[in-house]
Amino acid sequence: MIDRIHLRNLKCFSELTLPLAPLTLLAGFNAAGKSTTTQGLLLLAQALRQGTRGPKLPLNGPLVRLGTPGDVLGQMGASRLVLGVSANDTDINWTLGPGEDRSGHTLSLESIKWVSGNRSGECSLDGAAHAGLLVPHDTPKPVNEVITSLADTVFISAVRVGAADVFPSPDTPNPLWGDVGVMGEYAAWWFAEELDEEVSELRRHPSESASSLRRQFNAWVGELFPGAEANAQRIAGTSLVRLELRSHEADPWRRPANIGYGITYAFPILVAGLLAKPGQILVIDSPEAHLHPMGQSRMGLFLANLAHSGVQVIVETHSDHVLNGVRLAVRKKCLSPENAAVHFFNRRPRTSEDPAHVVAIRIDSDGNLSEWPGGFFDQSEKDLAALAGWTLDFGDQG
Repeated sequence: MIDRIHLRNLKCFSELTLPLAPLTLLAGFNAAGKSTTTQGLLLLAQALRQGTRGPKLPLNGPLVRLGTPGDVLGQMGASRLVLGVSANDTDINWTLGPGEDRSGHTLSLESIKWVSGNRSGECSLDGAAHAGLLVPHDTPKPVNEVITSLADTVFISAVRVGAADVFPSPDTPNPLWGDVGVMGEYAAWWFAEELDEEVSELRRHPSESASSLRRQFNAWVGELFPGAEANAQRIAGTSLVRLELRSHEADPWRRPANIGYGITYAFPILVAGLLAKPGQILVIDSPEAHLHPMGQSRMGLFLANLAHSGVQVIVETHSDHVLNGVRLAVRKKCLSPENAAVHFFNRRPRTSEDPAHVVAIRIDSDGNLSEWPGGFFDQSEKDLAALAGWTLDFGDQG
């Protein structure tokens, strides 16, 4: 499990070392660096999954589309980018540069440095596996385990397929396990294929004794949408899958468009989470999308359950309800406080008087937060104060 991300000269960050936990929430202002943080991780995962031609790392692919080297090499005109990850006593850092063409769509891999325990090395790019991005075979096992974990990352973006009539099958014959697609487009296929797959015991809903994916999904979706159920089946003679939903077991099955976006937006998160292997990384942008506040809170509880079961979950969110769901999970002993991390992103500091760019906020065993910086899920209180006539300066609300 990865416990730190290190970024140097990536977009708005000249330097960032961010601790990760089994469940990490990234919150804060728009355009403050939350997505940039996950993009560093996803860029590595994308390259490891796809491979490259020679020592070139593509900036645009199925997980992230970052444009040109000029778009990603920092806002200070830097010439080198470092992406690093750490797990226990193992650190790996990839150094990349623009190569000969800064306006192209790749970065040139310049070096890979690793430290594991009392061993260290700098990887030669010549003959290295996976087009130079995987370290050579003679490195320690922990280094290769970190790289495998990166390559198995599943990403679900804030923009999802939603209420389509039919859904596609994966294009590859051997898709990454549980990869529901960036837009959740393959979630229905996975659900249809693995209806009887046994869900990990630690991930099972306490009210449902049956272990199958179908039964566990229905139990968890019922937390978000009481009474809701799902069914999926392959369409004969095609590579398409039909998803059916209903709001109660006594109701007829309906097309997703006749049920609403809430269930279809939550659907790929639940499927990916229930299928994920222990140690697999699941990155989710805006799990709260289209959910009622109750559903958002219970989504936080579901994500905490995943982390407790051994899946590493990294979430970008603007929802105080998701945060509170996680806090309640910690208070209920569903997740230990040391296994949850919250990072608040302020706007990039311009002067020494500005707040720190990233603030780490701890959750204690009672679900309390160590601090509450300005702009951290405090807009409701500001609006209510304004409505009560306690402040006349609307500009203070940002």
